[in-house]
Amino acid sequence: MELRQLQYFRAVCEQGSYTKAAEACFVSQSAISQQVKALESELGYPLTERRGRSFALTPAGLLFARKLGDILDALDDLRFEAEGVANGYATTLSVGYLNRYDGWEVQGAVAAFVARHPHIPVHTVTGSHETLYHLVRDGKVDMLFSDRRRALNDAYVNLHLIDGWQYIEVSEASDVAWAAELRVSDLLHLPCILIAAEDQEDTEAAYYHDMLGFSNNFIFARSREEGRMMVAGNRGFMPIEAREQSGRTGSIIRRIPLMGQDGQLKSEYYAYWPKDRENILIREFADILTGMFESE
Repeated sequence: MELRQLQYFRAVCEQGSYTKAAEACFVSQSAISQQVKALESELGYPLTERRGRSFALTPAGLLFARKLGDILDALDDLRFEAEGVANGYATTLSVGYLNRYDGWEVQGAVAAFVARHPHIPVHTVTGSHETLYHLVRDGKVDMLFSDRRRALNDAYVNLHLIDGWQYIEVSEASDVAWAAELRVSDLLHLPCILIAAEDQEDTEAAYYHDMLGFSNNFIFARSREEGRMMVAGNRGFMPIEAREQSGRTGSIIRRIPLMGQDGQLKSEYYAYWPKDRENILIREFADILTGMFESE
């Protein structure tokens, strides 16, 4: 009984089609069929039965498929752990993500990764761009999802994922709450709420001042949730970025596109990790995260 045969049989069960299973495994349909038949021959009983142009699992096939998933997942975990021991890196994964980005993709990737590998711990940390940069540089996180503020470094894998659309969030009580769109110049009379750790306040303020042109009075929140509470209390506006180019507005906090000379402002978002610390865990998580951003 070969591992490849088991993997192909699981693909057939998951895809519900030999043709789709072949596409998912990047082999021919005949190769899939031959391997499943070889597996059945070795077992001595059928796992599938033909029904016209489709197929159904036999009772034995149903049992085999149900148990097989756990077995193959356990083998994947063993492979990850053994590679970690052989190469001297930890069998856990740590991921940093930008505190200003308002999207579900990182959380979705973590959930999908843990579902595949329930015995591999995934640790997450959120922070400002500079906080995350220092964490990955110093080896305190394995990889990060963040915006681009520097020239891309050849010592890192730089995986471009999306361009994040820039918005500001304000209370409905703000005097700019009902604008269809806003520019930096429309906001100079309001305090700007930034999310940053205490030791990164000056760095974050300098970026917004020097690179984006904000000359506002800056006030700071430690998390997006705290920032939104400050917005709700009409203490100022908060810059935020999202995948969708649509102004999601609400009755308490309103989200308004932030515009520049050429339209709505955008930021490039990447997954980053050092090339010399790349491992199979990082690569798989990056593939899952890429798939999250490619989904509609």
